[in-house]
Amino acid sequence: MADAIEVFAFNVRFGDAILVRVPDKNRTGGGTTVRHILIDVGNTLAAAKPKNEPMPGEPGGADDVLPPAVEKILEVLNGAKIDLYVMTHEHLDHVQGLPYADRKRKLTVPKLHDLLQPKFVWMTASAEGDAYYNRHENARRENEKKKNTFDAIQAHLWAGAGTGLASLAPLLIKNNPLFTGPCVDWLKALAPAGSTPAYLHREVSPEKLSVSHPFQEATFKIWAPEEDTSTYYGKIKPMALGEAAPVVGDLRSANPRLLPPPGVDAEAFLNLVDMRRRGVVENLLAIDKAANNTSLVFCLEWRGRKLLFAGDAEEKSWAMMKSKGVLEPVDFLKVSHHGSINGTPDQEILDIVLPIGVPASQKAKRIALISSWDHTYGGIPHEPTNAKLRARCGKLISTLDDRNKPFVTVQIPAA
Repeated sequence: MADAIEVFAFNVRFGDAILVRVPDKNRTGGGTTVRHILIDVGNTLAAAKPKNEPMPGEPGGADDVLPPAVEKILEVLNGAKIDLYVMTHEHLDHVQGLPYADRKRKLTVPKLHDLLQPKFVWMTASAEGDAYYNRHENARRENEKKKNTFDAIQAHLWAGAGTGLASLAPLLIKNNPLFTGPCVDWLKALAPAGSTPAYLHREVSPEKLSVSHPFQEATFKIWAPEEDTSTYYGKIKPMALGEAAPVVGDLRSANPRLLPPPGVDAEAFLNLVDMRRRGVVENLLAIDKAANNTSLVFCLEWRGRKLLFAGDAEEKSWAMMKSKGVLEPVDFLKVSHHGSINGTPDQEILDIVLPIGVPASQKAKRIALISSWDHTYGGIPHEPTNAKLRARCGKLISTLDDRNKPFVTVQIPAA
């Protein structure tokens, strides 16, 4: 449609692959340019035991769906190039798709870099790596703490590999920098020759943002994350990682080597061990949340419409956005974190972003879009969350509506 934005959510199972087609009027009055934004592309379901030198995108589940999904993206583009590529955050279900598909393509066809040719690349600020952490000491310290904790948990779980390992494998695999790192490096190389990605955050200046994209009519606002990502890290809990201790499966069963000291009540000792063992799961979830909360959240404004792309932002990020006063009503919401309960904000925040007290005609025009897959994480899809969104939007569309379709499409007409 010439007078509508089109949003395509490609079925990559549990992950995001979003293409946005925007009719963008030239400021000089010389017509309209159809521009394209590609957001993320990746998935992760299961895990394999880490290899010494993982290839970009190799780990993860259902990888076989990624190459056809990327080919379908190219088909929808129909020869057009990407005006803006956005990597929201460093999780495998958002970064592995393009490098994986590129590696699987035949050598006789053009590589994805040449087919996509993004004019601009956006990444969340911390993806800059060492240069970022050298500027932000608190973030560096928290990131090192996270890395050390992750390494200890992973080594411990592999050493005691039991039936419970499978339930934690998706969290392990999508947070492993050995796997995400090569993918992020591949995506950085999408930036045009001689340039680097724009590493963005809420505090970026309007001047820098304005020269980080080619759009003339459409405008952007960055809602999250904060420049200093240390605010998103949770407290690391103490853990008792005895040699090959079975911290997965039955968390209450004690390793025979972990015996109470003389004079210490055995039940009290086992309760303490149990609590600290549970810290393994809690710490892994805290690490996962920290990455989600660094998601690049941006609002696209076009012809009286506001479209919000929230990455995988969770509670801390939404609360920070509220405290900074950036929240406002939107007409379209790409639902965060694949429709999980912790990715959709509480009622107080929803009342700002998707207010209920509006004319029925305005509510009817609102659309929420979920990119997700079932049988992956507990509680997804989350029907109570879906019901909240339906109460505030005219349409709730999900890639699960017809899992056999390569993508679902949303059209947002001008106001």
